Amino acid sequence: MMITRTHLALLGLVALTLAAMALPFLLDGYWLRLATTIAMFAIVTCGLNVIVGFAGYHAFGNTVFFGCGAYALSIAMNAGWSFSASLPLALLAPMLLAGLLGWPLLRLKGHYFAIATVALNLAFAELVTQAGGFTGGANGIALPLSDLAPQIAYRRIYWMMVAVLAVCIAVTWWLSRHWLGTALRALKDNESGAEVMGIDTVSAKILAWMISAAMTGLAGGIWAYWITFIEPSSAFDPLIGVKAYIMMLIGGMGTIAGPLIGALLLELFGALIWAQFLDLHRLLLGCLIVATALALPGGIVPLVRRALRPARPAR
Repeated sequence: MMITRTHLALLGLVALTLAAMALPFLLDGYWLRLATTIAMFAIVTCGLNVIVGFAGYHAFGNTVFFGCGAYALSIAMNAGWSFSASLPLALLAPMLLAGLLGWPLLRLKGHYFAIATVALNLAFAELVTQAGGFTGGANGIALPLSDLAPQIAYRRIYWMMVAVLAVCIAVTWWLSRHWLGTALRALKDNESGAEVMGIDTVSAKILAWMISAAMTGLAGGIWAYWITFIEPSSAFDPLIGVKAYIMMLIGGMGTIAGPLIGALLLELFGALIWAQFLDLHRLLLGCLIVATALALPGGIVPLVRRALRPARPAR
């Protein structure tokens, strides 16, 4: 049997996942929490990469799916459901929301769609705040505590984040080789031209947004179980989407490994700068982001690809 690049990529993903699974036995509490945060933001960035990097629709309010997944799991667990039974709701509820709202919103283009997603996130945060009752309103909602010891519980949450991240990377890789990924790239380059070629651009965009919502919602659900208490201002925090957008730009928009690399670098640099420069860490981190964007406008992954590409002989 011939080993192809596809087999090598899958083996590499499995090896990297297994190595990541062993990290909790080597890290203390602080670094385990940081590793869990990196995996969570990498998942959110993978979801954003599907709708932005592949389809070219800049969803600045994708945090709405993070909050939707967090509240779907929290409400189900407070109703007496177990965590394993509630977690699928963190995937299905955001997917349903993206499918229902994708039909009208994805007909908007450019900054109109970007503003609409921000408004959607703000509207859902206000809706959850005013609903009260089962959502807890502005007071938030507490989740049932795990019976496990804290160290074991935190390890399991990290392992869940890593497992979901591996699935998200595999889905992104599959999407890059599927007809849907080809259709999304076509409409990103020229949507009118894609329609002329017979591509159902509206359906392709809705499917992409549903995949993006499912990834983001799963991260939100596990995050809610990890934090054990959520409120609208934290679950629908716009900064989650902003950080994911920056991570996508640093790693490489539309690439497979870009979200993981961007999340890893930004969170690590942020933690190191915060530890050394407590008063100036936001200023220094902002300068680092601007410098990276100016020096690497396409992201790190495309730069590495160009560096590893064999030079063509001059004619």
